[in-house]
Amino acid sequence: MKQFKETEKLILFEEVKNGIKKIFRQNKDDVEENKILIIVYKKGNIEFEFDSETIKKIVIENSDEIPFFLSSYGYGFSEKSLNNFFKYNFSSNQIDKIILSQTKSSGKSGKSLIFNYDDIESLLSSINQEQRACNDTKKILIKNLIVQAFPNINFDYQETNNNKDLILRNLNDKLIEKLTSSDINLIGDFYVKATRKFKASHIIKKMTAGLFKNAQILTLQEIIIRYEKLLKDNPAESEWQKLFDEYITLFDSRYVHKINFKNVAIGLTKYPDLVLVDIYGYVDFYELKKSGTELIQYDKSHKTWFWSKDVSMVIAQASDYLQKSKENALSYVNAIKTETETETEAGLEVNIINPKAIIVIGSTSQLDTDKKKHHFKILRESLKDIEFVLYDELLERLKNLLDTIKIEK
Repeated sequence: MKQFKETEKLILFEEVKNGIKKIFRQNKDDVEENKILIIVYKKGNIEFEFDSETIKKIVIENSDEIPFFLSSYGYGFSEKSLNNFFKYNFSSNQIDKIILSQTKSSGKSGKSLIFNYDDIESLLSSINQEQRACNDTKKILIKNLIVQAFPNINFDYQETNNNKDLILRNLNDKLIEKLTSSDINLIGDFYVKATRKFKASHIIKKMTAGLFKNAQILTLQEIIIRYEKLLKDNPAESEWQKLFDEYITLFDSRYVHKINFKNVAIGLTKYPDLVLVDIYGYVDFYELKKSGTELIQYDKSHKTWFWSKDVSMVIAQASDYLQKSKENALSYVNAIKTETETETEAGLEVNIINPKAIIVIGSTSQLDTDKKKHHFKILRESLKDIEFVLYDELLERLKNLLDTIKIEK
């Protein structure tokens, strides 16, 4: 055994026997001068001893040179986080060896993990990029704090990250779970700005259409989850009101505007739950009741079905809205225009001519026989200017809309 290299803290020794070369490491501070086997050259391979609970060797196949990403002093991978990962993250005995190859594809063979050189180099490049970006971000955050706290100091405020590869690499499904609606709005605004990079109108149209469809899909998926929970819980009408207030123009694509009728000075003490304006400017009303409301009751003497008390009351209520809106159409139209006018935009021009009232109530689960379904259909179709929509029917509409958008996408 002979010494062939010395550093400030280490001495390396070499021993050659029967065509096998072994490298030993000795720490200068070791009073016992223990020599630790770190590398073995044999049969065209290089074997590194690896200090881990389960992985004991790193083998470099068909090579007599140590790649740059391994420590020539026998400490495993030069990159600390990579080395520590293999050192501490494998606790079972399923893996006991790492094989590094210039020709084989990365994969698993028996108890060995095989890594192609290119994959390791690409990984190290990504890790270094992350670390540089992290360091840059730290500097920028410190600088921005100084800019905010001490504006007289000559630093420019900077955005924290403009590393394209880093950003794209982090666009994954796990990130979606953490995003708020505000975050998604910011991403959408950025996307729209990014499309301006392209001059060709057909490219811009395709990109913005894709964004719109993706946004529709995300929104519909979120609505359907909330809707199904409400349908299961049968909450107070106010809970349905919140959902419909937010998404009614998506539930019913006929409508483009929602008016806050309570703010319209028309002298009414009771208001429809929703006042909507369609694409032609015509006004209709929505009235929401509980999803568990009983729809029809049986008349034993006449052997037929009739509206339940709650449904009869909401029909009377809706009829009253319709009648009053027809009688006071002109004053309502003017009041709506005045209320919706802003500093920069004229108020809505609406028409109140034969408005409809849409009552959302109950569910089809109550219509559990053919007779019930038949009589409900007769009662439903007998009403003039009043349309009944059951909550689960509306849910099916939403699901069908989602499926249609997915297919078109």
